[in-house]
Amino acid sequence: MAKANLKTQLPFFKKVLLFKDLFDEQILELIGIMKSRTFAEGELLAREEAREDWLFILLKGEVEISKRLLLPLWQDESQRQEKSLVHLSEKDFAFFGEMALFEDFPERSASIKALIPCTAAVIEKLSLINILREKPEIGTIIYRNMATVLTRRLVKANRDMLKLTTAFSLALEGE
Repeated sequence: MAKANLKTQLPFFKKVLLFKDLFDEQILELIGIMKSRTFAEGELLAREEAREDWLFILLKGEVEISKRLLLPLWQDESQRQEKSLVHLSEKDFAFFGEMALFEDFPERSASIKALIPCTAAVIEKLSLINILREKPEIGTIIYRNMATVLTRRLVKANRDMLKLTTAFSLALEGE
């Protein structure tokens, strides 16, 4: 899918929370810095702990986001076990990998695997920073939208952590 084809996807991009409150022209400017990538079934879009600095917008397909169950010092790569956190499809108008845009030497916090063949728009950190320097009004909206999504994910992670610690405490009491 070339950039020209990405521009035909404007109605889709308007539903992606990352672009909430942007005008069509502003979204089109952002589409201009995107690259389209395809991934085969089973292929990793991103691997936990990899040093990468781009985000993905899932255009087509379905992905699984998973996290390593044990710290690396207790588990070598051949014994790697992962916990599936969420499945996303194009119907979710999902974007992910945005945390990489906030650090100088980002490290992926989870792995993302294509469950079926997928197409994703990719925005590289440097390209995004360049356009946001030129257009700070776009940057304000983009960063607010990212903060909203990150806040929601943090609240969910805190709830999940509370459930785990409660279950762990109850299990210890039962011994």
